[in-house]
Amino acid sequence: MLERIYRVKGIGLLHDADGRPHSLKKATLVYADNGVGKSTLASIFRSCASNDPELIRRRKTIDGNCPPEVLLQFSNGQQSSFAKENWNNSHPELLVFDADFVEKNVYAGGQVSTDQRKNLLQFALGSSAVNAQREYDQADTAALAASQLVRDLTNQLTGFHQGVSLQQFRDLAEVSDADNQIAALHELAVEAQNIGLIQAKALPKKLDEPAFDVTHIFRILESSLADIDLAAEQRVKQHLDSHAKPNLERWISDGHAYGETESCPYCNQPLQGVELIQAYRSYFNKDYNELKASVADLARLISNVAPEAIVERLQASFATASATIDGWQEHVEIPPPEFDCEAANEKLAVIRERLEALRLAKEANLLETVGSDDAKNELLGIWSEIAGIIKSCNDGIDNAVNLITAYKASLAAVNLDGLRQAINGLEMAKTRHRQDVLDLFSQLDAALAQEVATKAEKQTKKDALNGIMQTTLERYKGRINRLLSAFGAQFSIPNIDFNYKGGLRSNYNLHMRGANIELTGGIPDFKTSLSESDKRTLAFAFFVASVESDADLANRVVVIDDPMCSLDLNRKQQTRLILKRVHDACEQLIVLVHDIHFMRGLRNEILRTSPPQEIACVKLKTVANRYSNFDEIDIDKECESAYFKCHRVLGEYLNGAAQSSMEVARSIRPMLEGYLHRRFPGLINGGLLFGQVIDAIKNAPQGSPLIHAQNITDELTGINSYAGQFHHDTNPSADQVQIIDGELRQFVERAINVVHAGMA
Repeated sequence: MLERIYRVKGIGLLHDADGRPHSLKKATLVYADNGVGKSTLASIFRSCASNDPELIRRRKTIDGNCPPEVLLQFSNGQQSSFAKENWNNSHPELLVFDADFVEKNVYAGGQVSTDQRKNLLQFALGSSAVNAQREYDQADTAALAASQLVRDLTNQLTGFHQGVSLQQFRDLAEVSDADNQIAALHELAVEAQNIGLIQAKALPKKLDEPAFDVTHIFRILESSLADIDLAAEQRVKQHLDSHAKPNLERWISDGHAYGETESCPYCNQPLQGVELIQAYRSYFNKDYNELKASVADLARLISNVAPEAIVERLQASFATASATIDGWQEHVEIPPPEFDCEAANEKLAVIRERLEALRLAKEANLLETVGSDDAKNELLGIWSEIAGIIKSCNDGIDNAVNLITAYKASLAAVNLDGLRQAINGLEMAKTRHRQDVLDLFSQLDAALAQEVATKAEKQTKKDALNGIMQTTLERYKGRINRLLSAFGAQFSIPNIDFNYKGGLRSNYNLHMRGANIELTGGIPDFKTSLSESDKRTLAFAFFVASVESDADLANRVVVIDDPMCSLDLNRKQQTRLILKRVHDACEQLIVLVHDIHFMRGLRNEILRTSPPQEIACVKLKTVANRYSNFDEIDIDKECESAYFKCHRVLGEYLNGAAQSSMEVARSIRPMLEGYLHRRFPGLINGGLLFGQVIDAIKNAPQGSPLIHAQNITDELTGINSYAGQFHHDTNPSADQVQIIDGELRQFVERAINVVHAGMA
């Protein structure tokens, strides 16, 4: 049992908390407002139970000046201290329900994860399955180790049998003359390797014959214009002939583009009425300009049809083919092909010269037809001579290809891959029967036998554990559903079981209003179907069901941080009854609460069967720098209403207890108001001042219960005339009123007498 919290330093708001004056009992109730340190205290207990220093390290006081430190005093003189970021010893008998329990075992962020279901199963099974779980884990570890050894040995053997299975490698027979067979196969492989290289050598490629098409060029050369004015044409021709200058027509045509003005660009004389100028304008029209542009493009067209690089490209292709043929000459005699590059160049030059002459003639006489079918056919004939040179060369290359192909077909075909496979097979057979490989197979056989044995043992332990878990979880499910029913929850757990996928974990689902609730995703799902209060209720039911299933509960210290699932009165009452039941069965119950009235109700519930000396009530209070410390608490005083508080203050004053005179004086009127409200519930408006309450009694109609207090209205008026002067609602200067003790005592006695006697 935890007897005392000696000190807590540097952890959350418990920066320097001293709990030595406060002895803890079998039932220890700790009150604290939210944000004062309840959860920090619960985490300290959880850290001590699980020996997990991280739970404390992550709660280190943010602005603290001392390292985390804890000293807990347990029964039989045992102490647990946390210092230098470690516990000197842990106390696994501490069972803690807090936010960490919910997040670790039940849900977080509205979802239930695989890890939470794993942890819940471990928690739910408790000590009943500890031995079976341990034996299964040991068997599982042994089986995993045996399987790992098999894998390790198999991996070691992998390097020796590339390309075949382990069983095929194991089955290889020993070959006595393997080395001689391998040497003979290598000789065959060398020969096959050379044949393969010959088969892979490239063949010569023929020359590509270029295209030769002069149709478009001759279409331009033969083009003329039919819509030029004949008189204008005759006048321009006479003028041109009179000068007898070459290319004069082109020169005038180009200059005509600058003649669209009213005066001559040379002498600035007016052009209006000049007959020759009018003839120029008719002669050099739009069609003429288009024809001139086509003729100007002839040079480009001739260059494209008969480029000088044609023969160079043919010669390069011929050189490549000749080099390829030369590479085959060591294997087969091949007459070399020929390409008459000089003749081809000469004939191409003739074609270019004749096309150029036709172009110049056309430029000199744009309107005249230049060239003829004979000229065109002559050019095609010259080109056919070039094509003949190319064909003659290609015939030689074709002959070479035929000779090479025939030679390759004559070579004996040898299966090089088959030779290599045979060599590899012999090499692998040698490896299979090496001593180190034989040793590995012996170890593997022993490991396989061990694997079979450990897996059988694992299955035996698994079957035993399954039987215990099925029985335990069925009881656990029944306890959970009874708790949920007691809490008035509208959901239940129809089934809870387990599986080993991804590690041993629980499987369960919720049933609500005829529908199954998915734990993760789905519609409806856990996150949206259950309120936060319902989720907390489920987590609390999981915890309590496991705790009450614990066969060693009598030796457990159960810590509950904020057990309130909601403000629902039924759940409050059921929570008190459950905690009372846990208290009766465990060694010690520690409850951390923020609801003082719930704390008083739980204390009173425990007092029904336990003496007061077995109950300790402590609170965490705020001290300097908004840190927290332990302090005593009087639950009854903390919970009393204003009426009972005022009644107590007046009674203590009459009994001689030191009191503030002003507090006593100001307690008279609210005590009498509280008395009248309780004597006549629902008949006196809560917003009335005391004087107005007296008037309501005086003016009560016949038949109203208030008439039974009319016999004390004079006394109440007299007391109010004295007590009213101490309240600001009737006297703004209430703080300055001088109090005479004898007079105060007289009115206190009169007020108490009204309450006790019910009359003046």
